[in-house]
Amino acid sequence: MDQRARRLVWTKVFSALASEPRLQIVELLAKQTVQCPEIQSLLKLSQPAISYHLTKLEQAGVLQKERQGTRNCYRLQKGVANLVRLITEEE
Repeated sequence: MDQRARRLVWTKVFSALASEPRLQIVELLAKQTVQCPEIQSLLKLSQPAISYHLTKLEQAGVLQKERQGTRNCYRLQKGVANLVRLITEEE
């Protein structure tokens, strides 16, 4: 991947993270794989709002969706998880 393409990827990632609810979701997913209802109850947001934010994060390549039975589970992409760990270690 050339430098310009890398910048475009990072622009998408950081744009997706420029939202308080999405940052909260990322912090939650940095600790564990979570299903949508769990995210909804922890963040006290409506189901449509959670779905909107999860879709934005997924489209930006921040998280990955996995089907488990009838539910979707979400986890951070490995590179994003490493970045979150790096940032939180310095706090």
